[in-house]
Amino acid sequence: MPASMKRLMLVLAVAALCAAAPTDALAQAQSARVLNSWTESVKLPDGTEATHRVDLTYDYASGVTLRRTYDEAGTLLDTERVDAQPRPTSDETAEAAAIIAADPELGSLLVTSGATIEGGFLYSGEDFEAPLAACASGARCLQFDLITPSRIESVRFVVVDLVTRQVVERDLFPDL
Repeated sequence: MPASMKRLMLVLAVAALCAAAPTDALAQAQSARVLNSWTESVKLPDGTEATHRVDLTYDYASGVTLRRTYDEAGTLLDTERVDAQPRPTSDETAEAAAIIAADPELGSLLVTSGATIEGGFLYSGEDFEAPLAACASGARCLQFDLITPSRIESVRFVVVDLVTRQVVERDLFPDL
């Protein structure tokens, strides 16, 4: 089987997986995801020490990052809003890559060019003269490079918003 046919089958399989799991996408869009979790030893007012679990969570419904602190029994002690967005998790990067592969235009481009999807870092509008409106406050946008098999040149730079689960920019740098 030719390599281009294998790539086409892979893109179609990813698209089918995305289409087969709309309830998961809907659940994510309406819920929060723990991006990072750790434990901290804290000194209590009576001088004893306790272990607290801290979860850094992105709430897709409200578009905010939250830091939630729990005691050893799992009782929520505190919730605070975090202004900065933490880096994407590998699960988020994989989901965004699947959204790109399932996009009719970009999926076809991946097959015809033999490109692979690289990157998945946070898109920051502060880095652009004309930032993407779709990536304003409340969005969680990841930027990707569709790179040629030689890994020397880019085919396209694209941006996915995980809140809306859509490709919001199919050609970020059209003049490149």
